[in-house]
Amino acid sequence: MFESYLNVLMENPLFHNMRSEEILEMLRNTGAYIGTFKKNETITVENEKLSGVGIILSGIVSIGKDTSSGDRLMMARLSQGDIFGEVAVYTGTLWTATVLADKEATVLFLPAEKLMNPENMNREGTSRFTLNMLYIIAKKARALNEKLELLALKSIRRKICFYLLKQHQRSDSREFTVSLKRGEMAEYLQVSRPSLSRELIRLKEEGLIDFEGRYFKLKDLEGISRELKN
Repeated sequence: MFESYLNVLMENPLFHNMRSEEILEMLRNTGAYIGTFKKNETITVENEKLSGVGIILSGIVSIGKDTSSGDRLMMARLSQGDIFGEVAVYTGTLWTATVLADKEATVLFLPAEKLMNPENMNREGTSRFTLNMLYIIAKKARALNEKLELLALKSIRRKICFYLLKQHQRSDSREFTVSLKRGEMAEYLQVSRPSLSRELIRLKEEGLIDFEGRYFKLKDLEGISRELKN
């Protein structure tokens, strides 16, 4: 069962520097299992009992937080190779977010109770796995901090500029393709889609950016950076 996904798992940062035999042994010893979810099906529910770390083998899922007003705030959109639940495994027994399948998705789950028990893994594999997990958690903490910075911005224009500059930093290029469609971007930025479209057009007309669909080109980096200081 796991062998058919071994190539995907070996490219996953969670198993970095681990041999294929170590990965398979660990999966068997920890009682890992695979779940398949239809489009729009709920994978996890915030504040329900944690089942473990999830690794997306195929498909796309969205991570959301429910607000006190009953709305759902989209925190991230994940695809093949991405991981969720790793922070919750180390900090509690409940899911910290709701995960939905945006498209049909296949997910590998590593049960929390066995994952936290070193006796279920060989010593060498445990050490590598733990270091990889800490690295991933650190990256997630940085991403969460960026999200909080974004939500603290008041204007739609500044939110867009912040988001595009972060994409520029990750791609190390003025030209890049974002993973979010326009409606998803509006949800991520917590703005309405019409307002997002109007502001993008203004930025384009002012010569700061160019875009078509999910492709963006930052024509005036200094100008975009100034928008965040105003």
